[in-house]
Amino acid sequence: MTKIFGDPSSFVDESVAGFVDVYSRFVQPVPHGVIRSTATPEGKVAVIAGGGSGHYPAFAGYVGPGLADAAVCGNVFASPSTRWVYDVAKAAN
Repeated sequence: MTKIFGDPSSFVDESVAGFVDVYSRFVQPVPHGVIRSTATPEGKVAVIAGGGSGHYPAFAGYVGPGLADAAVCGNVFASPSTRWVYDVAKAAN
């Protein structure tokens, strides 16, 4: 069984920060998610993934060449707000 140590309210931010530290060649952080760190091909429509972070910010793992251009990471077992989705999508553009 997995246990969360530390402050549960900072779980998502700390998880995303750790993910970005390990995979910085593929992703970079933005408020409430991550975007790809590599250039987006000219004319490509940005694909955004996202969802709650109950099982870690798993959607961040879909970001990279050939997959999603960004991921929105909602709170634990909660979908991200429409504002968060908009902000991450704008950053991915």
